[in-house]
Amino acid sequence: MPPSDRASSGSPPSSPCLSPRALDDPGTPPRQNSNDDLPATPPRPIEEPTSKGTSILDPVDEQNLEISSEHFIKHQNLSTPFGPALQKPRKINPKRDDHKAAIRVELGAMFVLPNDKWVKTLYVDLVEDSEIKAFLSRTTLYSKRAGRWTGLPASHDDLDESTLYEPFVKIINAILNRFVLRVKNPKKREIFRKAIDTHVKNIPHEEKYATARFSRPDVSVKAEGEYFQEPKAKPGQDTQEVGFSNMSSFMEMKVDRRNNSPREQGLQVGVYVRQIFIQQPNRRFVRVLLLTEKNVRLFHFDRSGVMCSPYIDIHENPSTFIRLVAGLNSLDGSVLGLDTSIKWMIEGGRKTGGTLTWRADDSETKIEYQLCDVNPVVECHDIRGRGTRCWHVSDPDTGSQYWVKDCWRAEDRVSEHIYLQEARNSPGVAQMVAFEANRGETKNFRGADGISHNDFHNRVAVRIVTDCYGHLKLFGKDILHRDITLDNILLGRKGTELEPKPGYWGVLSDLHMAIKVERDTKKVSIEWRTGPRTYLSIEVLRNCNRFRTPNEIAPAQDHLDDLESFLYVYAHIISQYDEYGEELAYTDNDILQWESNDADTASQLKIAFLARTSVQPRIKERWPIACINVLLGFREFIFQQVRQKTEVHDNVPLQERADEINKIVAKIITHYSTVLCLFNSGIAELEKAATRLQIRPLDPKSPTPAAGKRRTLLPPGDESDRNLLKRGPDDLLGEDSEDSEAEDSADSPHYDRTAGKRRRTQL
Repeated sequence: MPPSDRASSGSPPSSPCLSPRALDDPGTPPRQNSNDDLPATPPRPIEEPTSKGTSILDPVDEQNLEISSEHFIKHQNLSTPFGPALQKPRKINPKRDDHKAAIRVELGAMFVLPNDKWVKTLYVDLVEDSEIKAFLSRTTLYSKRAGRWTGLPASHDDLDESTLYEPFVKIINAILNRFVLRVKNPKKREIFRKAIDTHVKNIPHEEKYATARFSRPDVSVKAEGEYFQEPKAKPGQDTQEVGFSNMSSFMEMKVDRRNNSPREQGLQVGVYVRQIFIQQPNRRFVRVLLLTEKNVRLFHFDRSGVMCSPYIDIHENPSTFIRLVAGLNSLDGSVLGLDTSIKWMIEGGRKTGGTLTWRADDSETKIEYQLCDVNPVVECHDIRGRGTRCWHVSDPDTGSQYWVKDCWRAEDRVSEHIYLQEARNSPGVAQMVAFEANRGETKNFRGADGISHNDFHNRVAVRIVTDCYGHLKLFGKDILHRDITLDNILLGRKGTELEPKPGYWGVLSDLHMAIKVERDTKKVSIEWRTGPRTYLSIEVLRNCNRFRTPNEIAPAQDHLDDLESFLYVYAHIISQYDEYGEELAYTDNDILQWESNDADTASQLKIAFLARTSVQPRIKERWPIACINVLLGFREFIFQQVRQKTEVHDNVPLQERADEINKIVAKIITHYSTVLCLFNSGIAELEKAATRLQIRPLDPKSPTPAAGKRRTLLPPGDESDRNLLKRGPDDLLGEDSEDSEAEDSADSPHYDRTAGKRRRTQL
């Protein structure tokens, strides 16, 4: 194959680049230097197919790619704006202010309703006026003559919020027993709600990473039933009575004299609300109360953000207060803000199984799937945004397993199921089995005033059921993915044999952020894109600042940006796992730094990564040389494309940039062919090595090995973690010990992972 076109060494980009010295510490933001420090071209030659005569693509795929590329160039000149990064604390024990700072960026404006009309209409159907009147006449907790709740102290300069805990717990429990549980003897109830003083109880957080963080809501309402489980007990400790996994709601106490702003109050309760969304994965919205000695304020959180009510006097409006307490802790899951299509079996206080129900548009046809895992396989930890949850389920009648994705799409974005319908029967793309296009909208959780402000963007709940979840085939149907992440690339389902069908070894999921290449850019969603920045391309990261720079244009995200994201996913796998899929006991510093809140820092770190010419020794110890060579070649190819785009943005006048970028994008067949060649060459080398090792195939009738105890990989520098598979095949064949035959047995991870022929890559 003829050599590819390279970035011209005679005209280096004028933007600040990285010196080779800065590459010594990839975890530190590199210093800025002149472009002379950066090699004009990557040091290793790489060949690219540059004409149809040398392309490895199917002629039909070539034609589809060329047509789609022409459509993209003609119609796409702008990118969807990215919101500010949500810099979640990664400390083991971050301070509360760290969380509040992240919540502040995520939630945006704190909208305060102009009046209390909407709040006073809530839950009127749950509690009749006559019931409230009778309760207030009989209880000793409220004086109709004085017109106030008797146990609450009056306002004074020395009043402390600690004096509010006990009386409010009594009042709330009285309301729960009378209007929620509705039983004469609360001790005989099967499920219950109970207010508990938790202002000194450490309620643990859950994150994607290990954390020792906890919070202390002032009063929490413990809940039981098919949607709640007890907090998981730590080794050697008793189970806590209440946690974020089994609270229906909570109340935070303040005193009026402190005059805390609604925004400050919202940020504090927002930290707790975020944990409820995380630990109760079927939550659609969360409502909580902020109480003072005189007033109540309702906070409502959903996937469109947060709003709150003005203060309402609880002494003058006891009916409103009673209805809020009853509604926020209802036994009806839908009233509580739960997705009642997902339910669990609870044994010993913990989830042991569950079901997920899909309903057709006619609401009569439904399928009740069994949850293969009681927890989501993929989940988003942000409050505002897509709120993605992915579930692994099985059909109890057929035994077939499926992947169910729940998310909240922005109303002005095309629903993912439409793209999946157009991509039906495309190899390597998610094959949709069923969908629910509208399972609810955030605007229906709020009153008219709650959706009238500029910061509100309606979101629509969507559920998609797929059989099994490439990029080339997808683009050939005029669809660009735009959200390549580790979670969105899945292993294909096995067929009747040991291996998936051709074209389905690796499958691409989550088309929520996808676009049609012919979309009208005048209709680009006005809501910022959110999500992790780990896998974003350098060009997309640079766009984060271009959106906020006057007289600057953020070019459309193209297929090269997606291919670059594939590289970062591959690099993440190579850095964080070994060839058996075992995860390291520590997080690679490179990957952590890619999540940087600052787009400039993240892009510079990725440039540093692309400019390297080797890999770290510990990676070579864990992976076959064929996999390492794929990483090196893929990285070099992407580096070339990044340099070409950088030269255009730095050296070409603004009005001419689009044409120059389009010239690069037009080489789409060369781009896909190059990447496919890299992976197919790597697979061929692995197959040769497997043949030399004479690996015996698995018995098709043998059961799938169960997941055993996870082997902990040690940090860099620990020589005890080396194993035979990191050596060359000749070294392996040279091992002549009594144990060598056993290592090829059916129980050997080497045997399981390398058995069978590998298939060619399908992008």
